[in-house]
Amino acid sequence: MNCCKRNVQTNVLMLGLGDAGQTQLLYSWSNHIFIETTPTIAFNVETIYHQNQRIAIWDIGGQVMIRKYWHHYFQTMKAIFFVIDSTQRDFKLIQEAKSVLLNLLDNQILAKVPFLILFNKTDLNNSFTDEEILEEFNLRFDQEKISAKYAHRVKVMRSSALSRDYIEEILNWVMEVTKKKNRM
Repeated sequence: MNCCKRNVQTNVLMLGLGDAGQTQLLYSWSNHIFIETTPTIAFNVETIYHQNQRIAIWDIGGQVMIRKYWHHYFQTMKAIFFVIDSTQRDFKLIQEAKSVLLNLLDNQILAKVPFLILFNKTDLNNSFTDEEILEEFNLRFDQEKISAKYAHRVKVMRSSALSRDYIEEILNWVMEVTKKKNRM
């Protein structure tokens, strides 16, 4: 495709706890179909073309033993997707996701990197409703704390690897925040 600026690439890091669905999202977006996956042990990277732009999405495993290596990927990332399983009702896992997210938001290397929090698996019957997502975000993610400190670079959206809902909005967000970042 000659229309695309092949020499310009936007790097996006996709993180989250294990089994939140990062890899399924990645492959659904890049292959345009839902693919059953196994937990990511290291990383996967796929390139997606959107608005004449090349977006490389780096999916890094979310298991505890792999998280200590996440920082090796921070330097070249223009945005971060933090994926949360919207069917997860276990309070401890929600608290763990909150803790991991806040640690990422407080990381100095990522101080100016925009974050998109994706509540994934929203196509499933037991997923949080929009109201429940807001409630969970308010109660368990301390929205006031996040909003006051990080609102300029944090957005929350829904996602689904199976239905591929919201992909256009998600990729448009990447383009919007990286254009703003490039103007700074």
